[in-house]
Amino acid sequence: MLSMSDTFKSQVTIKFHQADPAGIMYFAHVFTLAHDTYENFVQACGFNWKDWFLAPQYIIPIRHTECDFLRPFRAGETYDIEAEVIEFSSTSFVMSYQFSKDKNKHAIVKMVHTCLDQKTFQKTELPEAIRNQFAKYHRKPPHA
Repeated sequence: MLSMSDTFKSQVTIKFHQADPAGIMYFAHVFTLAHDTYENFVQACGFNWKDWFLAPQYIIPIRHTECDFLRPFRAGETYDIEAEVIEFSSTSFVMSYQFSKDKNKHAIVKMVHTCLDQKTFQKTELPEAIRNQFAKYHRKPPHA
């Protein structure tokens, strides 16, 4: 059983240009939709967009991403997105994005973000301010 945490909630409507002739969204667009949600999530956590994405001391690129596709996305349909932090390490964090419609899951995206020194591109400690601001949306593992 997981301890309680909030999820960041958003919605997206699939555009005509994102779909193939059958009206099904091209698979790679799910990563753009997840990253768009991430940008909104960062701001909802209290970080200014420029301070986050143009921070002079560190950068937080995506090191790994994956997706489980469970149902197709259709052009013109609106999907709910729930985002949360599922793991922290000393230098990184993992985000999860669940896309659903009418309580049916369509995809689950995971993205691993690693904190790097802006000058050396070497891993560096994840700032405590990030841990603190993201804590509300951190799904904590069950107590042992």
